[in-house]
Amino acid sequence: MKKPFKLYKTIIIITLLSLSLFIISCSETNPPIDEADVHWEFYNERAEYFVTAMSTGDFGTARDMFDRTMKLVVSKSRLENEIWNAIIEQAGEFISIHEIENLVYDGYLICFVTSQHENTGVTLRVVFSQNGLISGLFIEGYTPIAGELTEITQRDGFTDYPVIIGEGTDFPLNGILSMPDNVTDKVPAAVIVHGSGPGDMDGTIFTNKPHRDIAEYLASNGIAVIRYNKRTLSHGTKIDGSWTVREETIEDAILATEILKADTRIDENRVFIIGHSLGGMLAPRIHDEGGNYAGLILLAGSPRFLLDISKTQNIATVESMEDGKEKEAALDSIEQWDEHYNAFLTLPDDEAVSTTVPGWGVSAYYFKDLYENPISTYIEKATIPFLVLQGSNDFQVLAEIDFILYKELLAGRSNVTFKLYDGLNHLFMPSSKTNISELMDEYAIESRVDPQVLADIVEWIRQH
Repeated sequence: MKKPFKLYKTIIIITLLSLSLFIISCSETNPPIDEADVHWEFYNERAEYFVTAMSTGDFGTARDMFDRTMKLVVSKSRLENEIWNAIIEQAGEFISIHEIENLVYDGYLICFVTSQHENTGVTLRVVFSQNGLISGLFIEGYTPIAGELTEITQRDGFTDYPVIIGEGTDFPLNGILSMPDNVTDKVPAAVIVHGSGPGDMDGTIFTNKPHRDIAEYLASNGIAVIRYNKRTLSHGTKIDGSWTVREETIEDAILATEILKADTRIDENRVFIIGHSLGGMLAPRIHDEGGNYAGLILLAGSPRFLLDISKTQNIATVESMEDGKEKEAALDSIEQWDEHYNAFLTLPDDEAVSTTVPGWGVSAYYFKDLYENPISTYIEKATIPFLVLQGSNDFQVLAEIDFILYKELLAGRSNVTFKLYDGLNHLFMPSSKTNISELMDEYAIESRVDPQVLADIVEWIRQH
């Protein structure tokens, strides 16, 4: 008899650029909740109490707030060592709780608790059942808590201008337009598009800021660049089951592009997209749906389906584990991966919208949209120039799979350039790690985007 699919209890969701620990016991369907009837003060107080208890070392009290299934999954020791100490190692010592945002989703009440630490901010997604017990816990992400650029600021060779993407819409986003100084002719320009997960305009991962590295180098070399906070960072509590990558990424990329093309200092016929990770994967679709770029620059992207990439990553993660019962259970779960997710993809649209995919924080409809709009279709339609860049030590998208697939899909085209960089990781920074389980440690090391990568991007734009 075939065992029912059961998600491995601790999954590192590392697909593309979303890095978060996921532990959840939410296995039963909860009755609908009318948000107007929710007393958020109660749940926010419990969420704050939970984080404060961990910050003071009282892990017994924190664990007592779990529901029965969570207690079976997460011991006091595990809560301390695998969750809280991991946060402290990456973010630094706890300082204070910065803010709490709320969301009702799929019968659960979610508190997004952002805390300030010595090195960066951390957001925990604390999932409550209606009785006030914790039924799920996510490390949502590490994002600095800092003020936005509010005035025009002179840099070395360029000027940063504060901009708002989607001004006047329901989802305004703060951004920066970096404009070269002392130019007499119209300049080329690029829009930087994020990877998966909530991200700020600098593409911050711990102390690393790859988007800022790219923007400042290009702007100091005569190319205007616009970058901005991602919608899921600034408006994450507004997400609902109808969202797809269009709402998450595509709409804002096009709005940012329109700002560039409307600027009289910029050559509207030489606007490019620099898509990193998920942004690189979606770049051909963004071009097709209204971006109308002069060329596509794909940094560590993939033409594969997102869940297939995630499966590859999870297999690699499990294979790096020590042998034992935990590894066997994880392997058993992955064996059922295709059957489990194929079921999500065949749901009717209305049911898919209301069905949450465990571990992802999005609905089945999000993945149906990706599955029904394969990236290969948009690659084939796009006849403009491509620059495809990949690091050999990237464990999130793979040189031996994803980079090769791009070469196959774009074979025979004279306007396509491929570059593979030895020893660079998913952020195009130097890498010394040997497997996917070491990513968090590697990304915690302060580094910069490799200078050769930056120089190659500038040279390619100048030629097109």
